[in-house]
Amino acid sequence: MVAEPGVDGTLFFWLLLVASAVAMVARRYRIPYALGLVVVGLLLGLPRLLPQAHLDPHMLFALFLPPLLFEAALNLRTDALKAAWRPIAAFALGGTVVATLVGGGGLSLALGLPLAVSLVFGALIAPTDPISVMAVLKRLGIDHRLGLVVEAESLFNDGVAVVLFTVLLAVAGGASLGVADGAARFVLVVLGGAGIGVLVGALGSWITRAFDDHLLEVTLTTLVAYGAYMAAEAAHVSGVVAVVAAGLVVGNWGMRVGMSPTTRLAVHTFWEYAAFVVNSLVFLLVGIEAALVAWWTKLPLVLAAIVAVLLGRAVAVYGMAVLLGVARRPVPLTWQHLLVWGGLRGALSMALALGLPAGLPYRDDLVAMTFGVVLFSLLVQGLTVGRLAARLGLAGGEPQDAEYRALGARRLAWQAAGAEVARQAERGALPQPVAADVGATFLRHAAEAEAAIAALHLSDEALREAHVEKARAIGLAAARHALREATLAGVVEPEAADELLVEIDAELAGGDA
Repeated sequence: MVAEPGVDGTLFFWLLLVASAVAMVARRYRIPYALGLVVVGLLLGLPRLLPQAHLDPHMLFALFLPPLLFEAALNLRTDALKAAWRPIAAFALGGTVVATLVGGGGLSLALGLPLAVSLVFGALIAPTDPISVMAVLKRLGIDHRLGLVVEAESLFNDGVAVVLFTVLLAVAGGASLGVADGAARFVLVVLGGAGIGVLVGALGSWITRAFDDHLLEVTLTTLVAYGAYMAAEAAHVSGVVAVVAAGLVVGNWGMRVGMSPTTRLAVHTFWEYAAFVVNSLVFLLVGIEAALVAWWTKLPLVLAAIVAVLLGRAVAVYGMAVLLGVARRPVPLTWQHLLVWGGLRGALSMALALGLPAGLPYRDDLVAMTFGVVLFSLLVQGLTVGRLAARLGLAGGEPQDAEYRALGARRLAWQAAGAEVARQAERGALPQPVAADVGATFLRHAAEAEAAIAALHLSDEALREAHVEKARAIGLAAARHALREATLAGVVEPEAADELLVEIDAELAGGDA
């Protein structure tokens, strides 16, 4: 961060103070937090209340991107991703490329901007941000598979969009790169980043198994996130993809095999806070910088950008959904409508815009258009997506379902508490009699929650049927996996396995997204 001499630390303090105040107001009055930050940034920027800060692109990406991406990847479960990998892959990969080409190309035709510059904008505005929209959708109780697609698409299209952005930015800067060369570099950068991320994540997870110290293990996850990014960038592959891959490894393997419940809680809390700080700083800084834009002269550009981005998103979602339908993995039309309108833009797009080189042609226009699109998505799309979900019949949110989720959370928490007390007693950290008394209290709370869940199933047939269907899908998936393993081991003949696999696949097809 470059600012006036001697004000860097002071500027950080004031930005954090403002972010905290906005968070408190947003929570109190239930307004979108990100939108509040941008508006406050504008208000601070107009009278120059804070020193003007300009961010070096390399430092911006190295400091800000790892926390944003690692925290999101840490919370995604790979077993859930496998169940809906087709729509996630289609929207995150193919959809991001299509949105970049359609949005950027359309903007070039409409405004006469150089195609290379317009495609840079198409790439930086392509990544979606689920923070605001998921808060609304979870409150409405939408189908968990739809929520998974929204969150996972956002995480993976971040990596795809940043790689596209990097390649297209080089072209806009004068580099000579053909379509075939560009495609080959894209694949190499993505796969190379993923490989490095997996290696770093696995190494960090292996080291954490040797310790039971939450402070040390939180530090190790920090080294994994930033180490994966720096190692990938040094190898000239995607640091963003590396961070996502490392986060998935740590979240799905490292935390399960090498961390105690206490450490897992500390790790999640730390990364949640880190992502909160980074999001806050980015939104505030964009608001401050955007205050210097001559908006009356940029308004036509912003309106054209909003239309182009919505068009690109619509073509990407509906187009990929058609391909999935041809492959007999249809995505419900109501889901498609929600994915189009719920594709909000956020911190990553603004971070990329802030990091545009100062000498890039039309840089001020790109920053203004990015700000305008993000503001529109937060203010208009973010505030209406809940009503759209309700109108489309996607808002499940039955009182019994909400009560079940609350009881499930209680059961999980009390079971974990009892298990941790027992574990500490086995290590000698707690006296056995004390651990037995306290652990019994925790387990009694868990049993009460379990009994309440059983009573809900008796009183709500629809809820019970939903869980029966879920249990059935879990069992069929396990049966499929066991057959494959047995076939590979030579225990079951391939012909016999194939017949049963066809039957299992037919059963599972009804539950796939």
